[in-house]
Amino acid sequence: MLGLIKGGAKALVSHNITVNGYGPGVVATELWKQLDKDLVEIGMFEKQGQSMDSLAENMILMKRYSYPEDVQGTASFLASPESDYMTGQLIMIDGGMVMQ
Repeated sequence: MLGLIKGGAKALVSHNITVNGYGPGVVATELWKQLDKDLVEIGMFEKQGQSMDSLAENMILMKRYSYPEDVQGTASFLASPESDYMTGQLIMIDGGMVMQ
């Protein structure tokens, strides 16, 4: 993803187009809920919710997974004129799961 962002930023800067992105971590969406259910069905976890709780406890610095509301502010910023002098950047919104 970062390669696409940086390549897009370099290719489109002459057209006054900025290219940025955000990297959400574990977000409680329908997709994650289905993945969690599937992991229980194949026997990797005993009950629903354990996979996300395990990720939060063991891999996320803030010790919780996120919700769509945690991501929307950054997404709105990137879509706004306030980010016009920013290009080629990837902003991680993952509670400290990946620290750059």
